[in-house]
Amino acid sequence: MILLEEALSVIREKQKEGKIHRTPTLRSESLSRISGGDVYLKLESLQKTGSFKIRGAYFAMYKYMQEGYREFITASSGNHAQGVAYAAQLHGVKATVVMPETTPWLKVKKTQDYGASVILYGESYYEAEKKAYELLKSDAKFLHAYNDYYVISGQATLGVEIVEDVKDVDVVIVPVGGGGLISGVAYAVKKMRPNAKIIGVQASGAPAVYLSLKEGKPVLIERVDTIADGIAVKRPGDITLKIIQEYVDDVVLVDDNEIADAIFLLLERTRVIAEGAGAVAVAALMSGKVNVRGKKAVAVVSGGNIDAPILMRVLMKALARQRRIIKLVGEVPDRPGTLAKASSILASHNVNILEVYHERYDPEQRPNYVRLVFIVEVPGTLDMSKLLDELEKNGFYFKVTA
Repeated sequence: MILLEEALSVIREKQKEGKIHRTPTLRSESLSRISGGDVYLKLESLQKTGSFKIRGAYFAMYKYMQEGYREFITASSGNHAQGVAYAAQLHGVKATVVMPETTPWLKVKKTQDYGASVILYGESYYEAEKKAYELLKSDAKFLHAYNDYYVISGQATLGVEIVEDVKDVDVVIVPVGGGGLISGVAYAVKKMRPNAKIIGVQASGAPAVYLSLKEGKPVLIERVDTIADGIAVKRPGDITLKIIQEYVDDVVLVDDNEIADAIFLLLERTRVIAEGAGAVAVAALMSGKVNVRGKKAVAVVSGGNIDAPILMRVLMKALARQRRIIKLVGEVPDRPGTLAKASSILASHNVNILEVYHERYDPEQRPNYVRLVFIVEVPGTLDMSKLLDELEKNGFYFKVTA
């Protein structure tokens, strides 16, 4: 049973104290233009601990403490771990978290910094959860990341805020892992605005809920593979799947390249840092997987806990996909001054060289020539044909490769 009113009361009390944020819902001009709709972003990436998870963790812990529990154990790929650790700190109780060995270092460190004990085990949430149950003591409570009515009730408070901020919302787009967030949001939104559509988004490399809806029962997938580690769940919960079947209108899939593009757009256009899981709703809008043309839509940016090295790789990938970073490959005479001359031509077109290297060991290559490879950043105004023509006039035959 979802306890929406009680959860709302408890969470709002913490919001008044500044312990949990009432996150903003802001209009995105860029996404509105791209999608043809009127698009708003619910920025749970600005929440305490960097994601929505504190809502469910705090309320569930509050309820279980009424039953006498003072020690909690959980499993998480990162964000629920931080939510549980921070909630335990607020409540003054003990928390232990089992996290997959593949969890980004930043999420492990932040969980520890909030005071929880961390155990690394397994390659996914599923293995970590099995380990947590093995470690569970009789006087401790396992606090599930999503398959728990109290947790879902806490997440539902986000749905209330969405409708309060965008009263005439037509479509709410929500990231989906195990289904706790979308279960709560869908329940709350449908209660307040029954005609609104709720659309879930999963990574194509972790489509457990998507497949479970097709099968009509929880499906366990053997392997997850996605940059959206926060929703890399192998199996939805029994509770969450039933709620999704009742309240959610559709679930769509986006791939990792689409997620990378969404992370990039959020950073470049809106100055919002989103992790992979937090960006999937935006990815669905950008790719056209969710059609909101002529409608008022809210996309939930559920978290912003992304490691700096992963963010760097994602941004470089997105720049390459947009052809703002390209590879120029050419065969040039192997003699002094060739590199300097080619580089000066690139500079004259405001092309910034990021990397340059020679390939000398191709057996098919002429002995007095060398393959020269430039990785370059190009300005949006560049006429590539003019650049290639000028290189050719100087005896340098380059082409753009993928």
